[in-house]
Amino acid sequence: MEKKFVANKAVLVNAQGKILLVRDTGKLDHEGVKGKWDFPGGRMDAGETPHEGLLRELKEELGLSPESLHIEHPIHVGLWGVGGDMMTSPIIGIFYIVRLIGTPAIQLSEEHDTFQWVDPKQELPDGRAFPGGGAIEAFRTYEGIVVASDPAIKGREGYGLIQLFTGNGKGKTTASLGESIRAVGAGKRVGIVFFDKGGDTHYFERKVLEGLQGVEYVATGRDRIDPVTNRFDFSISELDKQEGTRGLKEVARLFADGFDVVVMDEVNSSADLGIISVEEVLDLLNQKPETTELIMTGRNAPQAFVDRAHLMTEMRLRKHYFYSGVKAREGLDY
Repeated sequence: MEKKFVANKAVLVNAQGKILLVRDTGKLDHEGVKGKWDFPGGRMDAGETPHEGLLRELKEELGLSPESLHIEHPIHVGLWGVGGDMMTSPIIGIFYIVRLIGTPAIQLSEEHDTFQWVDPKQELPDGRAFPGGGAIEAFRTYEGIVVASDPAIKGREGYGLIQLFTGNGKGKTTASLGESIRAVGAGKRVGIVFFDKGGDTHYFERKVLEGLQGVEYVATGRDRIDPVTNRFDFSISELDKQEGTRGLKEVARLFADGFDVVVMDEVNSSADLGIISVEEVLDLLNQKPETTELIMTGRNAPQAFVDRAHLMTEMRLRKHYFYSGVKAREGLDY
């Protein structure tokens, strides 16, 4: 029966948001990895819990006491082998975010000869790759850190980019409306197409939009809230798809009319649910004028939309009063 070791590794983060890397001396059982940079941590001993094993390793390797460490949940799982042998001596590596409390001194053991605090917002200064496989990318995703830049838009001025608001948290439509108001204040023309948001009794923001000079909006979709039971209809009908197609045509019209800002509200979720197709939306994006700023909202944004966007903000749900029995409130939630 194949046996695997388990190693607990720390993405150790200090108060400045930098993370710690350590360089191996190649001593003890680390023969063959001299000079290798890595995240601190190591294999778990028999009878230890993962947290106990990680705290022990950080004490042994860095001289850090448990009181100066706060372990969060694991963010990445890697696989490697003792001496590179993944067939007979595989190691499963579990990477935890660990927050450093205060400014305790780092005291290295004989396993490592130096350490370095690095900025996760930047690539490593000497061009080497981060260790840990996908651990750094998992950390950046968790922290909302973006490193990659698009050289095609470097130094660009004016409108014409694509913004995307997604995630399962509250605030996506709200953010797009805030952008719209700001653009109107700057004298720009704003067109908004609400996908899958039919009806006129649940969206009080539209009363404000109707009074704003320079704003035009179109609502598509069925009214999904039953006026008697107040229940939401989650079904997808042929009428929903027809309304989705109508919304795409309205966006094309706004593009042709030269609006400065166009908002496709709930287009992400509409594509995810199959009300419209991803391919239809991508074809429409190809028609976007060079000077039109496009804002796309909705949860579950398809990866193809993410790839096309120049800005992506993900609203993450941490708490919501809905789950405490608080119903949607007029003027705040609709």
